[in-house]
Amino acid sequence: MKNPFFIIITVLLFFSSCKSKIEAISVASCEFCEDAIIRFYGEPSSDGCGWVVKASETIYMPKNLLPEFYTDSLKVRIKYKVLERVNCGLLKDAHLSIFIEEIYTMYH
Repeated sequence: MKNPFFIIITVLLFFSSCKSKIEAISVASCEFCEDAIIRFYGEPSSDGCGWVVKASETIYMPKNLLPEFYTDSLKVRIKYKVLERVNCGLLKDAHLSIFIEEIYTMYH
């Protein structure tokens, strides 16, 4: 049986050397980005809106949010382009949709 201490150190070294697809960035690093929060507004199959982005007190429905950002209440910085209004569940033209050009997790 292997030494548990050796296994723990090996695992820690392995994970510390991997880069996440979700980058953390300082507030000053993303010009034209703004603070936002990723939220889950229910399953679209059950008349929910799915994954949305709240930025500047506005709810947006992203066209291209990557699955690695599917975390409710995740704080991010984004640069985006506003598109057309889209339906949400049974509500017609409920929210504006956006195309996310850049997205980063927030430094704490």
